[in-house]
Amino acid sequence: MAVMLCLGLWGLDRGTMWRDEAATYQMARRTLPQIRETLGTVDAVHGLYYLLMHLVLALRPSEVTMRLPSVLAAVAATGLVAALGCRLARPRVGLWAGLLYAVTPVVTHYAQEGRSYALVAAGAAGATYLLAGAIAPGSACASPDRGASGPACRDARAPARTPPDRGASAQACRDAPGSARTSPDRGAPGSACGDALSPARPLPDRGAPSPVRTPPDRDARPPGPAATPGPGAAPNPGATPNPGAAPNPGAAPGPAAGPAGPDAGPDAGPDAAPEPGARSAVPVRGAAPRLARALSAPGPAPGSAGPGPKGRAAGWRWAAYGSVVAVTALLHVFAVLMLAAHALTLCLARPPRRVWRGWGTAAAGAVAAVLPLAALARRQSAQLAWMRHPTPGRLWAAAEDFAGPSALVLAVSLLLIVVAVARSRWRSLTAVALPLVCVPPVLLFALALYRPCFHERYLLFALAGVPLLAAAGADRLADAVTDRLVGAVKNGPAGVVTDRLVGTVKNRPAGVVTDRHRALVAAAGVLAVGGAFVWQLPLHQWERQPLSRQDDLAALAATLGRLTRPGEPVLYDPPKERRIAIAYPRPLAGLRDIALKTPGPVSGTLYGIDVGPAELLRRLDGARSAWLIAADEPEAHPAKAATLTGPFRLAYALCLPGVRLERYVRVGPEGPGASPMTTGDRGRRTQSRNGHDALARSHAVFAGHDCRGLRLRDRRPYHRFRPHR
Repeated sequence: MAVMLCLGLWGLDRGTMWRDEAATYQMARRTLPQIRETLGTVDAVHGLYYLLMHLVLALRPSEVTMRLPSVLAAVAATGLVAALGCRLARPRVGLWAGLLYAVTPVVTHYAQEGRSYALVAAGAAGATYLLAGAIAPGSACASPDRGASGPACRDARAPARTPPDRGASAQACRDAPGSARTSPDRGAPGSACGDALSPARPLPDRGAPSPVRTPPDRDARPPGPAATPGPGAAPNPGATPNPGAAPNPGAAPGPAAGPAGPDAGPDAGPDAAPEPGARSAVPVRGAAPRLARALSAPGPAPGSAGPGPKGRAAGWRWAAYGSVVAVTALLHVFAVLMLAAHALTLCLARPPRRVWRGWGTAAAGAVAAVLPLAALARRQSAQLAWMRHPTPGRLWAAAEDFAGPSALVLAVSLLLIVVAVARSRWRSLTAVALPLVCVPPVLLFALALYRPCFHERYLLFALAGVPLLAAAGADRLADAVTDRLVGAVKNGPAGVVTDRLVGTVKNRPAGVVTDRHRALVAAAGVLAVGGAFVWQLPLHQWERQPLSRQDDLAALAATLGRLTRPGEPVLYDPPKERRIAIAYPRPLAGLRDIALKTPGPVSGTLYGIDVGPAELLRRLDGARSAWLIAADEPEAHPAKAATLTGPFRLAYALCLPGVRLERYVRVGPEGPGASPMTTGDRGRRTQSRNGHDALARSHAVFAGHDCRGLRLRDRRPYHRFRPHR
């Protein structure tokens, strides 16, 4: 999270906004009634984000303040990705996944943008974390062991591993048929009870009846086969079975094992010393049997959540999940696609029916909350008219952005993802991350074939699965290399170099060597992520440049301010190009927006309403020239240019990134109603025209040419514009 915070704050102030950020800035500066009126006509999908930014910019209206929520959201998303890796696998997987997420260039791109996509990514990561906790609450993945004990770490289907009740485990060990009678606090080697309960002393179960404690019989015969009661022996009348004891079906009485528990006779007290020769009939590896732990752990029945505290906790967990999904989808409606990925996760995990019921209820509530917004957004779908039907290459481009984008990092990431999927060690992580990566892009691509709406930024929330899978694949490869190294050291001679790097495996405890291996492997993974960041450092530097966005409104406004003179008429075609003057009004303050009829805040639109062609010509009556700022887009059809063609002619056009600046002059020496031109006016006009023509020859194209054929790198930087005054 600290790495993401540093990368997010690095170069946050680019000194300019691009068109979408300008929309955020001007909407957030409006009053609440104006925001409500505008959302009824445009940008309803961003309504909740605009309300949030209205509160943020009320503190300090600036570009940096506008981008700070995105930075904090990216930091939260990084922490949630790391937490997912820890919960579903192990801590080092979470560490690597969080670092990979933070150093991905596309993450830092949207972390420094005043739009809602970073917040949507954080909300989706939070919902996924809540889903993983609902499937396997209290996962035992905090242990750094390679094979973390308990099936909850390995498979999402497994129940959560909880600490066993010592009292119940002790009674289960005492009541297990054929098990040895040992002291719970001494724990003889090989004893199930001793290994499970040592060194803590078990507390008696207050709710269960306990056997009467009697002094040991001094004349009792030594233990052995003769101590076992025969078929005709009478049972101990004082023995009271414990109703909470967990039977062990896998335990079978051995030939030298006497009766355990209260049925063993009066000499079997809880403080009795371990009998010599007694052996445990249940094979145990350092802990109580899994089945005994599972049966002794309290919890509801498998079919229902139950009315107890666990059932209430599960209900609150699903309520939180549904709320996070609903808020995330209200920030952007396409975030609801994460529910399809979560449904596939549940299919792969195969949880009990109560989990399906809880998820279905939460998902239905979230969808119901988003349906009105989706209906309103469908009526405003004309905003996406600039999009085209996607091709399969767009999916590959999204994969490059999420897993790369440099060729080397992309190849390594895809290799690690293949290893994580084909040789899965953490099946629960694969069941969560793989659907999150694949399902939303495929669904959005299919929807875009019917109605164009596919863009990589709408799928930023799906990126969280990529670093999780890559980290899981790296963990798998690291385990394979470590196993081979340790095996070679154990089977070969331990030299001086081996002693220094790995430790003397033959002479030192295995735990010490394992801890050293874990630290070395984790550090190697961190260094590898750092190497990927250094390799892609030029991309990170480019993301902090003004030209990394689609346009640079500050530079455009400054350039227009230098090229124009105060009092000249200017037209914006289409009206959305008025965003240049709205975002940076000072350089263009002297120009007359001659086509504006009603400003945006008053009309309930983003950029205002223009007058018709007849009224426009009437307003232009008497003007000798006019500037036209047109959109440099393939689908743009300048309507105002056709209106100006009759009384005006196009002198030249300047190609700027994202816009086309055209200068029109009136046909003839004097227009109708124009005042006579003096000699000084003619001289100034000739000087100005010569200067602009020279500028057009060096930095632009003349009338009859098209700006759209020029590539972005063929256009000169803004600071080289030196118009003649």
